[in-house]
Amino acid sequence: MRRLRWGGTAALAACALAALPAVASANVQVGSSGWLWGNPLPQGNTLRAMAFAGTTGYAVGDFGTLLKTTDAGDTWTGLPAGTFSNLTEVEAVDANTVVAGGGCVARLSTDGGQTFSRIAFTPVESSCPDGSHLAALWYVNAQHGYLVLNDGSVFETTNGTDFATKTAIPGTKQAGGGVVPTDAVFTSDTGGYVTTSDGNIYVTTDSGVSWKSVSTTGRPVRAITFASATVGYAVGDGSLFLKTSDGGATWVPKEIGSGQNLTGIRCADEKACVATTATGTQLVITVDGAATFSAPTPSTDPLFAAAFATPLRLAAAGQQGSTVVSDDAGANSRPIGGRLTGSFSRIVAGKVPGTAFAPGPNATLGKTVDGGKTWTRGNVTTTADVLDVSFPTASAGYALDVSGGLFVTTTGGGFWKTLDTGSTARPGAVYAPTPTTVMVIGPTGVRRSVDGGGSFDAVKGGAVAHTSLQRVDRAGSAIVAYGIQDVIRSTDAGKTWTVVKKPGKYIKKGRKRVNRLGVRRVDFVDASHGFLLDTSGRLWRTSNAGASWTELPGIGTSGARGMSFSSAQKGYLVISSFGDVRQPTGFLLRTDDGGATWHPQFVVSTPIADDGVVAGGATDYLLGGEQSLLYSTTGGDSGASSELTIAAPKARYTKAVHITVKGTLKPASGNERVTVSYRRPGSTRWTAQTVNASANGSFTTSWNLAKGANQFVAQWQGNFRAHGDGSKVLTVTVGKAKKKK
Repeated sequence: MRRLRWGGTAALAACALAALPAVASANVQVGSSGWLWGNPLPQGNTLRAMAFAGTTGYAVGDFGTLLKTTDAGDTWTGLPAGTFSNLTEVEAVDANTVVAGGGCVARLSTDGGQTFSRIAFTPVESSCPDGSHLAALWYVNAQHGYLVLNDGSVFETTNGTDFATKTAIPGTKQAGGGVVPTDAVFTSDTGGYVTTSDGNIYVTTDSGVSWKSVSTTGRPVRAITFASATVGYAVGDGSLFLKTSDGGATWVPKEIGSGQNLTGIRCADEKACVATTATGTQLVITVDGAATFSAPTPSTDPLFAAAFATPLRLAAAGQQGSTVVSDDAGANSRPIGGRLTGSFSRIVAGKVPGTAFAPGPNATLGKTVDGGKTWTRGNVTTTADVLDVSFPTASAGYALDVSGGLFVTTTGGGFWKTLDTGSTARPGAVYAPTPTTVMVIGPTGVRRSVDGGGSFDAVKGGAVAHTSLQRVDRAGSAIVAYGIQDVIRSTDAGKTWTVVKKPGKYIKKGRKRVNRLGVRRVDFVDASHGFLLDTSGRLWRTSNAGASWTELPGIGTSGARGMSFSSAQKGYLVISSFGDVRQPTGFLLRTDDGGATWHPQFVVSTPIADDGVVAGGATDYLLGGEQSLLYSTTGGDSGASSELTIAAPKARYTKAVHITVKGTLKPASGNERVTVSYRRPGSTRWTAQTVNASANGSFTTSWNLAKGANQFVAQWQGNFRAHGDGSKVLTVTVGKAKKKK
């Protein structure tokens, strides 16, 4: 759907564009949580469609991305679409009214994207039959619109909420064939056009009651637009480019001189139009009404969306959010934002607020000093991958590579000096509490320097000398180091260490007491308060340095891979899937109450690295996949709060039974997807059911109980109105109550 609303908009926009002041670009927020992009810029999700109403434009793309610009593409902001479905369709009805959709999802905003309402053309947004996916949408105004589905179904609404079924597009599945609709445009309340995969352009003059073919090409027609009441364009496979000059009655093919399949078209007026291509390697542009064409390549990244804001200002975007603009109708282009080269493996917060670092393969080191808003790329003086870094100040830092090489900088990473740790062993981590005190952790014990890395000595003591260690954690003024079996703590900058007991039983074996609980991650926020994630996926909390531990089953999953806490109350867990999303994806669980309850946050399309989140307190940092760097100053949340509760008919049964666990989500509008997770007695694994909430927020799940303590947790991801929530743990016991002595 690449089209224009005519009536002088382009000319007015050209005047407005000339008057626009230069502005600094704000960071783009993801559409489903409170995280903002730091790299790439403006953002990192692939964009698929773009539309302008004057200098105000909208762009949509993968994983629910919905962006807005008010300066013809120079700067962009993220809008709260509240979905992680791919969005492929967008129409700027006017500067304040936008409709967007894709798959089973459609959204409408009448206030410039500040708030959105759901266009409910399917009962459930998370899944719908393939034939019910959105193929095209077109709104005449904020209340009157048309939707076309993949199976050829056509729906009309005149109040924005209720839909009437119209006659299906000829040749489609609903009409007994196999043709797929590809695009739609309406030139009046009752008159419109639909293109199809078999090369037809169909017209209706009675709001979709009847359809008539006005053009047959034999090649798929992919998009259609009208630049005025009489002039329109359509494009498709095999360089198909059609023009009408009589209001759509006849369509004349034009030779564009390119062998590309054309996927979309947008126009500024009757003469200036831009078409996108399936490969994204070229844009096809005409500025003389299809008399001649040019085919520039404005970016090294494929561009899948393009539109004119004025007859001269052209914007285009595509893979990983790459964005360009042109002020001469595409003859020359300049990038908006960009991304760092290379990839990263983890993210590490600096000791100075606002600083964070991202080490990676081939000596890579990313760095931010402004709280994640911008990043720069540097290199450590090594030929190996950078494993870990530690920066006690913004300028003084240490880097450890996978070969065991240790390096120091006093220039913020500008220059590096090689150090000798006095050992050929390959440590797993490095930590520097001060510029002069630095230690390397593992593989056995700790080696420490107090002269800026000039010399190192092995730290002595039974708790540390022969202990297998892999990682280190800054615990306020204390330090915690750990391996798969052992956890140790220092409160004197690594000079001496004591054992931190793990959760679970210790069994005496010879002279030692042994606890075989495997350790996945440890994070202490100070010398006493800490969290431990074991290898079975259970999360534990201590407030007395490990003297005792309490399990936190409110996470509702055994799939957590990483974690980070900024305080005893606030933190994150890294997970790869949630609810209806089963493929590996970038999810977090967030707690604000010490781990009692957890709610999911969807951040990025690619899985978050195990060491990919840092809860920094004022600013949190995140690495999605290998290149996406994001930050949040809101704990990753966006929107109003919500409340999720669950209950069972009884808290105790004398024998195993089948029960229903019911719950309530507040606020709710209906069809929100709530996940209820269940853990059998004695198990560490969770199973889950994801169900719809009703309009009043109620939902129901059913379960078979087993003897012992059965545990349930409900969680909701949130939407474009509110962030998610997690319920308190519900325990239902099967068995006779113990008699009090």
